[in-house]
Amino acid sequence: MIRNFLLLGFSLVFCACNNESVFSDGDMAVKLLAQIGSTQLSKTVTDTDGSVSFYDNDKVGMFVENVENPFLWTYKNNIWEAEKSVEWENRSDDFEFLAYYPCEYTEGVLRTSVPMPDLSVQTGNIDDIGKKDFLVGRCVTSYSDNNGIVSFAGENSFTHVFSLLHLNIVNENQSQSFIMESCTFSGEGIVTPYVYSFDSSSPGMKKSGTEEVSVLQIEDLSSLSSVTVLVNPVVMDEPLKFTLRYTVDGHKYEASAGLVKSLTAGSFNKLTLRLVDGELSMIGNEVRDWNVIMLEDIVLIGTSM
Repeated sequence: MIRNFLLLGFSLVFCACNNESVFSDGDMAVKLLAQIGSTQLSKTVTDTDGSVSFYDNDKVGMFVENVENPFLWTYKNNIWEAEKSVEWENRSDDFEFLAYYPCEYTEGVLRTSVPMPDLSVQTGNIDDIGKKDFLVGRCVTSYSDNNGIVSFAGENSFTHVFSLLHLNIVNENQSQSFIMESCTFSGEGIVTPYVYSFDSSSPGMKKSGTEEVSVLQIEDLSSLSSVTVLVNPVVMDEPLKFTLRYTVDGHKYEASAGLVKSLTAGSFNKLTLRLVDGELSMIGNEVRDWNVIMLEDIVLIGTSM
Protein backbone atom coordinates (compact mmCIF):
# COMPACT_ATOMS: atom_id res chain seq x y z
CA MET A 1 0.00 0.00 0.00
CA ILE A 2 1.32 3.43 -0.93
CA ARG A 3 0.96 5.86 1.92
CA ASN A 4 0.41 9.58 1.47
CA PHE A 5 2.66 11.98 3.35
CA LEU A 6 1.21 15.29 4.48
CA LEU A 7 2.67 18.18 6.42
CA LEU A 8 0.13 19.78 8.75
CA GLY A 9 -0.18 23.18 10.37
CA PHE A 10 1.54 25.02 13.13
CA SER A 11 2.17 28.57 14.14
CA LEU A 12 4.43 30.08 16.74
CA VAL A 13 3.86 33.38 18.51
CA PHE A 14 6.81 34.79 20.43
CA CYS A 15 6.67 37.86 22.66
CA ALA A 16 9.49 39.44 24.65
CA CYS A 17 11.16 42.66 25.74
CA ASN A 18 14.71 43.95 25.72
CA ASN A 19 16.23 44.88 29.07
CA GLU A 20 18.14 47.73 27.40
CA SER A 21 14.92 49.33 26.14
CA VAL A 22 12.34 51.19 28.22
CA PHE A 23 8.69 50.83 27.20
CA SER A 24 6.18 51.05 29.98
CA ASP A 25 3.29 49.51 28.08
CA GLY A 26 5.28 46.73 26.38
CA ASP A 27 3.60 47.38 23.00
CA MET A 28 6.94 47.10 21.19
CA ALA A 29 7.34 43.40 21.94
CA VAL A 30 8.33 41.29 18.97
CA LYS A 31 5.63 38.86 17.88
CA LEU A 32 6.49 36.12 15.44
CA LEU A 33 4.48 33.92 13.08
CA ALA A 34 6.33 30.94 11.60
CA GLN A 35 5.31 28.38 9.01
CA ILE A 36 6.93 26.00 6.53
CA GLY A 37 6.08 26.36 2.88
CA SER A 38 3.11 28.16 1.37
CA THR A 39 0.69 26.89 4.01
CA GLN A 40 1.09 26.33 7.72
CA LEU A 41 2.96 23.06 8.14
CA SER A 42 4.61 20.98 10.81
CA LYS A 43 8.34 20.33 10.99
CA THR A 44 8.06 16.63 10.19
CA VAL A 45 6.00 13.90 8.55
CA THR A 46 4.70 10.47 9.58
CA ASP A 47 3.55 7.32 7.80
CA THR A 48 0.00 7.60 9.17
CA ASP A 49 -2.01 10.83 8.86
CA GLY A 50 1.01 13.15 8.70
CA SER A 51 0.00 15.03 11.83
CA VAL A 52 3.05 15.74 13.96
CA SER A 53 3.24 18.63 16.41
CA PHE A 54 6.15 20.20 18.17
CA TYR A 55 7.04 18.38 21.34
CA ASP A 56 8.07 19.76 24.70
CA ASN A 57 11.67 20.98 24.67
CA ASP A 58 11.82 21.50 20.89
CA LYS A 59 13.96 24.59 20.28
CA VAL A 60 14.15 27.30 17.61
CA GLY A 61 16.93 29.89 17.23
CA MET A 62 16.32 33.41 15.95
CA PHE A 63 18.85 36.09 15.03
CA VAL A 64 17.79 39.68 15.61
CA GLU A 65 19.52 42.54 13.83
CA ASN A 66 22.31 44.22 15.85
CA VAL A 67 22.58 41.22 18.22
CA GLU A 68 25.46 38.82 17.56
CA ASN A 69 24.10 35.53 18.92
CA PRO A 70 20.63 34.04 18.36
CA PHE A 71 17.80 33.97 20.87
CA LEU A 72 16.64 30.53 21.97
CA TRP A 73 12.93 29.65 22.10
CA THR A 74 11.73 26.46 23.79
CA TYR A 75 8.35 24.78 23.35
CA LYS A 76 6.74 24.01 26.71
CA ASN A 77 3.13 23.20 27.50
CA ASN A 78 1.89 24.35 24.08
CA ILE A 79 3.63 27.72 24.20
CA TRP A 80 7.06 29.04 23.21
CA GLU A 81 9.21 30.53 25.95
CA ALA A 82 12.13 32.83 25.18
CA GLU A 83 15.50 32.33 26.82
CA LYS A 84 16.01 36.10 26.55
CA SER A 85 13.72 38.90 25.49
CA VAL A 86 13.74 41.43 22.67
CA GLU A 87 11.79 44.46 21.49
CA TRP A 88 11.69 46.49 18.31
CA GLU A 89 14.24 49.30 18.31
CA ASN A 90 11.72 51.63 16.67
CA ARG A 91 8.44 51.59 14.78
CA SER A 92 9.65 52.72 11.34
CA ASP A 93 12.90 51.06 10.22
CA ASP A 94 13.18 47.69 8.50
CA PHE A 95 15.03 44.97 10.43
CA GLU A 96 16.23 41.52 9.35
CA PHE A 97 15.21 38.43 11.32
CA LEU A 98 16.78 35.00 10.72
CA ALA A 99 15.52 31.76 12.23
CA TYR A 100 16.42 28.09 12.19
CA TYR A 101 15.41 24.73 13.64
CA PRO A 102 16.67 22.80 15.54
CA CYS A 103 18.60 24.94 18.01
CA GLU A 104 20.32 23.17 20.89
CA TYR A 105 22.38 26.10 22.17
CA THR A 106 23.15 29.74 21.29
CA GLU A 107 26.51 30.50 22.91
CA GLY A 108 29.14 31.00 20.23
CA VAL A 109 26.65 30.51 17.39
CA LEU A 110 27.05 33.08 14.62
CA ARG A 111 25.06 33.85 11.49
CA THR A 112 27.89 32.40 9.41
CA SER A 113 28.22 29.11 11.34
CA VAL A 114 24.91 27.72 12.56
CA PRO A 115 25.28 24.08 13.70
CA MET A 116 23.40 21.55 11.58
CA PRO A 117 22.27 18.06 12.69
CA ASP A 118 24.59 15.09 12.22
CA LEU A 119 23.19 12.90 9.43
CA SER A 120 25.78 10.12 9.78
CA VAL A 121 23.71 8.30 12.42
CA GLN A 122 20.06 7.58 11.53
CA THR A 123 17.56 4.84 12.32
CA GLY A 124 15.64 4.77 9.02
CA ASN A 125 12.42 5.40 10.96
CA ILE A 126 10.32 8.26 9.60
CA ASP A 127 9.22 9.11 13.14
CA ASP A 128 12.78 10.29 13.83
CA ILE A 129 13.03 12.64 10.84
CA GLY A 130 11.75 15.64 12.79
CA LYS A 131 14.75 15.46 15.11
CA LYS A 132 17.19 16.12 12.24
CA ASP A 133 15.10 18.09 9.74
CA PHE A 134 16.93 21.43 9.40
CA LEU A 135 14.78 24.48 8.61
CA VAL A 136 15.73 28.09 7.91
CA GLY A 137 13.79 31.30 7.44
CA ARG A 138 14.59 34.93 6.62
CA CYS A 139 12.34 37.96 7.01
CA VAL A 140 12.94 41.69 6.55
CA THR A 141 10.17 43.78 8.04
CA SER A 142 9.33 46.77 10.23
CA TYR A 143 7.10 47.14 13.23
CA SER A 144 4.59 49.15 11.21
CA ASP A 145 4.27 46.49 8.47
CA ASN A 146 2.16 44.19 10.63
CA ASN A 147 1.76 45.63 14.11
CA GLY A 148 5.02 44.18 15.37
CA ILE A 149 4.56 40.69 13.94
CA VAL A 150 7.61 39.14 12.26
CA SER A 151 6.01 36.76 9.80
CA PHE A 152 7.99 33.77 8.54
CA ALA A 153 5.14 32.98 6.16
CA GLY A 154 4.42 33.07 2.44
CA GLU A 155 7.60 34.00 0.58
CA ASN A 156 9.43 34.16 3.93
CA SER A 157 8.36 30.72 5.13
CA PHE A 158 10.75 28.26 6.71
CA THR A 159 12.29 25.95 4.11
CA HIS A 160 13.81 22.46 4.38
CA VAL A 161 17.56 22.40 3.76
CA PHE A 162 18.19 18.65 3.56
CA SER A 163 16.74 16.18 1.05
CA LEU A 164 14.33 13.51 2.30
CA LEU A 165 14.55 10.01 0.81
CA HIS A 166 11.76 7.51 1.58
CA LEU A 167 11.86 3.90 0.38
CA ASN A 168 8.70 1.86 0.93
CA ILE A 169 9.39 -1.90 1.00
CA VAL A 170 6.56 -4.29 0.00
CA ASN A 171 6.68 -8.10 -0.22
CA GLU A 172 4.35 -9.16 -3.08
CA ASN A 173 4.04 -12.75 -1.80
CA GLN A 174 2.22 -12.40 1.50
CA SER A 175 2.77 -16.08 2.28
CA GLN A 176 6.52 -15.46 2.63
CA SER A 177 8.12 -14.09 5.73
CA PHE A 178 10.05 -10.97 4.75
CA ILE A 179 12.32 -9.16 7.18
CA MET A 180 14.59 -6.25 6.34
CA GLU A 181 17.89 -6.62 8.17
CA SER A 182 20.06 -3.60 7.33
CA CYS A 183 20.90 -1.23 4.51
CA THR A 184 23.59 1.09 3.20
CA PHE A 185 23.39 4.34 1.24
CA SER A 186 26.58 5.27 -0.61
CA GLY A 187 27.10 8.53 -2.45
CA GLU A 188 29.65 11.33 -2.51
CA GLY A 189 29.19 13.63 0.47
CA ILE A 190 25.66 12.51 1.36
CA VAL A 191 26.22 12.81 5.13
CA THR A 192 29.25 15.11 5.25
CA PRO A 193 29.07 17.49 8.28
CA TYR A 194 28.01 21.05 7.45
CA VAL A 195 27.20 24.33 9.16
CA TYR A 196 24.69 26.83 7.78
CA SER A 197 25.52 30.43 6.88
CA PHE A 198 23.00 33.27 6.67
CA ASP A 199 25.69 35.51 5.17
CA SER A 200 24.01 37.38 2.30
CA SER A 201 27.19 37.22 0.21
CA SER A 202 27.57 33.43 0.51
CA PRO A 203 24.50 31.88 2.11
CA GLY A 204 23.80 28.19 2.53
CA MET A 205 25.60 25.05 3.66
CA LYS A 206 29.33 25.10 4.32
CA LYS A 207 31.51 22.12 5.22
CA SER A 208 32.44 22.13 8.88
CA GLY A 209 35.71 20.30 8.11
CA THR A 210 37.61 18.72 5.26
CA GLU A 211 36.24 15.19 5.67
CA GLU A 212 33.74 13.82 3.14
CA VAL A 213 31.34 11.28 4.63
CA SER A 214 29.81 9.27 1.82
CA VAL A 215 28.30 6.20 3.52
CA LEU A 216 25.21 5.98 5.70
CA GLN A 217 24.82 2.58 7.34
CA ILE A 218 21.64 1.54 9.14
CA GLU A 219 22.23 -1.63 11.14
CA ASP A 220 18.74 -2.66 12.26
CA LEU A 221 15.64 -2.41 10.07
CA SER A 222 13.89 -5.48 11.48
CA SER A 223 10.95 -3.51 12.88
CA LEU A 224 10.40 -1.37 9.76
CA SER A 225 8.59 -1.82 6.45
CA SER A 226 10.07 1.35 4.96
CA VAL A 227 13.31 3.28 5.17
CA THR A 228 13.40 7.07 5.52
CA VAL A 229 16.58 9.13 5.74
CA LEU A 230 17.78 12.69 5.35
CA VAL A 231 20.80 13.38 3.16
CA ASN A 232 22.68 16.48 2.07
CA PRO A 233 21.54 18.10 -1.17
CA VAL A 234 24.21 16.84 -3.57
CA VAL A 235 24.89 16.28 -7.26
CA MET A 236 26.95 13.11 -7.73
CA ASP A 237 28.96 11.75 -10.64
CA GLU A 238 27.52 8.28 -9.96
CA PRO A 239 23.97 7.46 -8.81
CA LEU A 240 23.33 7.09 -5.11
CA LYS A 241 23.86 3.39 -4.36
CA PHE A 242 21.34 1.63 -2.15
CA THR A 243 22.10 -1.83 -0.74
CA LEU A 244 19.44 -3.76 1.15
CA ARG A 245 20.07 -6.89 3.19
CA TYR A 246 16.93 -8.88 3.96
CA THR A 247 15.60 -12.35 4.81
CA VAL A 248 12.87 -14.28 2.95
CA ASP A 249 11.63 -17.50 4.56
CA GLY A 250 14.84 -17.77 6.54
CA HIS A 251 17.17 -17.23 3.57
CA LYS A 252 19.34 -14.13 3.52
CA TYR A 253 19.63 -11.96 0.42
CA GLU A 254 21.36 -8.78 -0.63
CA ALA A 255 20.35 -6.42 -3.43
CA SER A 256 21.86 -3.15 -4.70
CA ALA A 257 20.99 -0.52 -7.25
CA GLY A 258 21.81 3.01 -8.30
CA LEU A 259 19.00 5.43 -7.48
CA VAL A 260 19.51 9.07 -8.45
CA LYS A 261 22.46 11.38 -9.12
CA SER A 262 20.85 14.59 -7.90
CA LEU A 263 19.24 15.21 -4.51
CA THR A 264 17.99 18.77 -4.23
CA ALA A 265 17.38 20.78 -1.08
CA GLY A 266 13.84 20.41 0.16
CA SER A 267 13.00 17.44 -2.08
CA PHE A 268 10.96 14.49 -0.82
CA ASN A 269 12.09 11.53 -2.94
CA LYS A 270 9.56 8.73 -2.50
CA LEU A 271 10.23 5.29 -4.00
CA THR A 272 8.52 1.91 -3.68
CA LEU A 273 10.50 -1.35 -3.64
CA ARG A 274 8.45 -4.46 -4.37
CA LEU A 275 9.72 -8.00 -3.81
CA VAL A 276 8.44 -10.38 -6.51
CA ASP A 277 9.69 -13.96 -6.97
CA GLY A 278 12.98 -13.24 -5.26
CA GLU A 279 13.60 -10.04 -7.18
CA LEU A 280 13.35 -6.61 -5.66
CA SER A 281 11.76 -4.14 -8.09
CA MET A 282 11.55 -0.39 -7.60
CA ILE A 283 8.24 0.99 -8.87
CA GLY A 284 5.86 3.88 -8.35
CA ASN A 285 8.55 6.45 -7.76
CA GLU A 286 7.74 10.07 -7.02
CA VAL A 287 8.77 13.09 -5.01
CA ARG A 288 6.45 15.44 -3.18
CA ASP A 289 6.77 18.89 -1.65
CA TRP A 290 9.12 19.26 0.06
CA ASN A 291 9.47 19.17 -3.90
CA VAL A 292 8.17 16.47 -6.24
CA ILE A 293 10.58 14.53 -8.47
CA MET A 294 9.56 11.52 -10.59
CA LEU A 295 12.08 8.68 -10.81
CA GLU A 296 12.44 5.91 -13.39
CA ASP A 297 11.68 2.31 -12.38
CA ILE A 298 14.69 0.36 -11.16
CA VAL A 299 14.87 -3.42 -10.79
CA LEU A 300 16.98 -4.96 -8.05
CA ILE A 301 17.86 -8.67 -8.24
CA GLY A 302 18.38 -10.26 -4.85
CA THR A 303 21.52 -12.37 -4.44
CA SER A 304 21.62 -15.15 -1.87
CA MET A 305 24.20 -14.55 0.88
